[in-house]
This record gives sequence, C-alpha cells and structure tokens, in this order.
Amino acid sequence: MPQPQELYDREYFLSDRCEGYEAFEACRGVSRVKGRQVALLAPGPRVRILDAGCGRGEVLFACARAGADVAGIDLSEAATEIARETLAEVAGSEIVRGSVVALPWPEATFDRVLCADVVEHLDAAHARRAVGEFYRVLRPGGVLLVHTSPNRVFRRLTWPLAGPMLRAAGLRENAERIDAWLADALRYHVNEQTLHGLRRLVRRAGFADLRAWLDPDAVRGGEHHLTAGLDSSRLVASLSALTAWRPVRLLLSNDIYVIGRRP
Repeated sequence: MPQPQELYDREYFLSDRCEGYEAFEACRGVSRVKGRQVALLAPGPRVRILDAGCGRGEVLFACARAGADVAGIDLSEAATEIARETLAEVAGSEIVRGSVVALPWPEATFDRVLCADVVEHLDAAHARRAVGEFYRVLRPGGVLLVHTSPNRVFRRLTWPLAGPMLRAAGLRENAERIDAWLADALRYHVNEQTLHGLRRLVRRAGFADLRAWLDPDAVRGGEHHLTAGLDSSRLVASLSALTAWRPVRLLLSNDIYVIGRRP
C-alpha cells in the first residue's frame, strides 16, 4: 500500500529527514549524494530528464542549469509545491503531482529517468510497477538511475555492532543521531533494499547493461548531518579504508546505485 501522504508534508522536505536539505537551503544547491546523481545523469542540451519522486526539485534545477529539459513528478502536494518554487525560473520545466506507478507521459518520452530515495518508500508490488513505468517512458537506449539508502544489510547486521563501537570510541553524539534517524525512518521506509535485491528489481523490468554498486565513501565525506566529524576518527577512517574491499562495502556503505539501459 502507498504510504500515508501526511508523512510527507512541507516539514518533512524542509528538514534533515529528506536527504540534502542543508545544501538545498543554501541557494537550491545539491548535497554530495545528489551531486553524484547529477553527474551520473550527465545532463546537457537536448537531454530530456525525468525525476520520478522529485522532492524539492534541486536535482532538476542542477540538470536544467546544465542545459537539460526537465520534468518531475511526486505524490506529495508539499513536494510539488516546493519543486515548482525551486524551478520557477526554469523555462519549460514541468512538475506534476502524481504517482510513479502511473506516469502521465507517453512511451519513449525521456532520455534519462532518476529514481532517487523513492523505492524504499514503496511496497514491493508498487516498486515493481514503478520500475516498469520507468522502462515505458524511456526512449530506446535511455538510461535509468536508481539510488536508495540505507542499505538493509547495514541496518540489520552492521549497525547493532557498529553503534556500540562508536560510543566506545567517544562518538556517542554521532551514534545517537544515527540511532534516532534509523528509528524515525521506519515510519516511512517499508521496503529498504540490498545491493542484490535492487539490481534484481531493475533487471526483471527488462533493463540491460546493468551496473550496480555501493558507494565506497561510507561516511559521505563527513559532510552529511549523520556523519559530520566521523571522518576525523581513527576508528572510522580505518573502517572506511576497508570499503575498497567489496565484501566490507556490502556491510558498511549505505548508498546503493543501479544504472540500467532500455534496449
């Protein structure tokens, strides 16, 4: 079932619960994570981009500044209002209130589709329908980029051990912030993903040339409100260095990416 929309009010999008708010507050900027998404989308002139679950619209704003034609959709009334404010000066931008499981565009409309921090909010059936819709509205050769966080493996296996380690290392404040965020996220995350599960979801929709990975920068450069200061800890620095080894990354990283191409 879709999540109750009262969870996604203006306060939600204009707070740390919605990733990237600090950067957005500063001149509609993008966070480290969202900046990575913009780079992967490779926006440019004559590139048509859909942000499916566009939230505040800062990714579309960055893509439009690079010359792309942009459109966004979000089920939240608050999100569409904020996104329209964000893109008010972008000629030709299109922001629609609607569902990612029933996109209001015809087949083969877009060159790129972004689905960032959305699938974890959809139950399994709606996630499958949404990815099918992304396939439908992409042109042949078009690219889907999916990002999600947190990694379910981190929540279930790593954090029960890592939390006490951070506290013992004198990082109690960070540990408590992460504890609180993870607990709060369960109110609206009904389908948190693993690397392999997300790749399987995209592959089964018919996408080809799949790339799936976990970002090796497990602390997001120490710039995120949950990771600020962690990069200065010797313990965390040692663990982060191990993320170059893929099995460790599966346990420590929380930023999951999948890219697929419509044949």
